[in-house]
Amino acid sequence: MKIQTLSSYIRRKDMDSVLNCMVTDRLATGEFSERLAKLAKEKLHFDFGVTLRSPAAALALALECLSLPAGSHVALSALAEPWALKVIRSMGFEPVWLDVDAGTACFSPAALDSLAGSGARALYLAHPWGIMIDPALLVEIGIPIIEDISTALGAAIDIGLPGEGGDAAGSVAVAAEPAGGEAGAVDEAAAAEQAARLVAAGSLGLFTILGLEDSQAITAGGGALLYARARRDGQALRNQAEKLVATDLLPDLNAALALTQLRDADRFQEKRAELYKLYEQSLLRSHKKALMSTRDGRPAYYGCVVVLEAGIKDVRAYAKKKEVDTLLAFEGSCVALGLVPEGACPTAASLANRALAFPLHPRLGKTAAQKIAKVLVTLP
Repeated sequence: MKIQTLSSYIRRKDMDSVLNCMVTDRLATGEFSERLAKLAKEKLHFDFGVTLRSPAAALALALECLSLPAGSHVALSALAEPWALKVIRSMGFEPVWLDVDAGTACFSPAALDSLAGSGARALYLAHPWGIMIDPALLVEIGIPIIEDISTALGAAIDIGLPGEGGDAAGSVAVAAEPAGGEAGAVDEAAAAEQAARLVAAGSLGLFTILGLEDSQAITAGGGALLYARARRDGQALRNQAEKLVATDLLPDLNAALALTQLRDADRFQEKRAELYKLYEQSLLRSHKKALMSTRDGRPAYYGCVVVLEAGIKDVRAYAKKKEVDTLLAFEGSCVALGLVPEGACPTAASLANRALAFPLHPRLGKTAAQKIAKVLVTLP
């Protein structure tokens, strides 16, 4: 049986939650959506959030909160998904394409340096396959950020303590890892040190999108959460949210599924971390490189993306023969679909042809994980 690359990992408890919603015969936005928003606020520590029917709706609402003039330029990665470009253009804005770093697939320093002269008034920041950008690169860009953590939920970058290079975070917001699930009280000194070191995914932007689509870090079968951490931005989001109509909001049927998934998000991340560490040893032995952050911290472990120098067709054929599914990591990106001007972002274009994703999700059992690890160590 072939091991699939992506999985939404729907369990019995998820089905029970959805069934409990169905038997109420109230599927529109209501109690389950309210419970999801409350749980998200407790876990993610934001001022105000709203559950919506799609990540596209979330990005559009975030851009409305920024009150940009008509015709403004909005920067995004050439590896962004095409729905983000569609939203930007549908609102009368123009894209500014940014190239990426070959080792992380995040914005390259040179691309971010070019922002000052690009006329961009906002930046859409998505973490490719859950890989967080170095927060130090964002300190002086001078424009509002809309952050998308759909694959990076739970990730954080260790910026070090003050005096250890800890000034890299600059004015970027810092968030400590929630202590939920640990026995006993957390030592205050340890908690303070942790807060000083970690920059969490979701703390880099004025507004943050957590997509709930199929096979993302958590899923509702569709939809998104949009939230603001700061009170001022939360008020702006409240004001815009008052204009929403029922069909803009996440139905309870979807929210019921997301509820159980969000409760177990930390457990999902732990399982993916175990799998990745197994894969990591295989990659070292095969001398293949995977996309990864340049900074220490707590990765999301959302995916295992191997960058090949050549022979990607042979590698995919070999993995398929071993019953391991693979996926071109950026096959659905803007640059892969020809939506980015030719030659504008050469590194992104190269990665779209050379980056291959292997299965890494909580549904994988021990036998399947060992099979994938064996494939990784014997890649042609």
